[in-house]
Amino acid sequence: MEYDLKKLEKLAKSTLSEKRFHHTACVVKQAYKLAKFYGCDVYKAEVAAWLHDICKEMKQEEQLKWLTKYGIILDSIQRSQPKTWHGMAACGYMKFELGIEDEEILRAVRYHTTACGEMHMLDEVIYLADLTSEERDYADVKHMRKLAETAAKPAMKYAMCYALSDLVERGQGISRDSFEAYNYYIQF
Repeated sequence: MEYDLKKLEKLAKSTLSEKRFHHTACVVKQAYKLAKFYGCDVYKAEVAAWLHDICKEMKQEEQLKWLTKYGIILDSIQRSQPKTWHGMAACGYMKFELGIEDEEILRAVRYHTTACGEMHMLDEVIYLADLTSEERDYADVKHMRKLAETAAKPAMKYAMCYALSDLVERGQGISRDSFEAYNYYIQF
């Protein structure tokens, strides 16, 4: 099924704040670049990138509605981290509101914040595009971009080490998905 990228851009623009829309547009640009470099489906990367944060600014109750409708049951760690719900909620929104049923696209959006064990190439593209888009300015972002634009597996390994150490430093729990991603990518 084909999705009109211009309509998805308009949806993002009408749904998101100016700052979040700018971020999303930057993620689309980076996802396009990484997908071409990795030999991944560029069109699917653009669709997923336009929609990855579509639920980010929704109220928590609405996010819970969409992720429940999609069939996701949060564990105790996930429940304590509402900032990660938007990717899971977007799956329900995309499927039931927009009619998007492509499992690769839904999966890439679902895991763009937490990652998961043995991610597919599209999952990695969206995760890394979100982490390395041009407006990002965290410490080490230049190194992260260079890795992402070199090879996916080493970039994901570095990203998982970075993400988990950040969670530990902030005294946050580590979701099963992130833990499994770390264990998978540490081998590369």
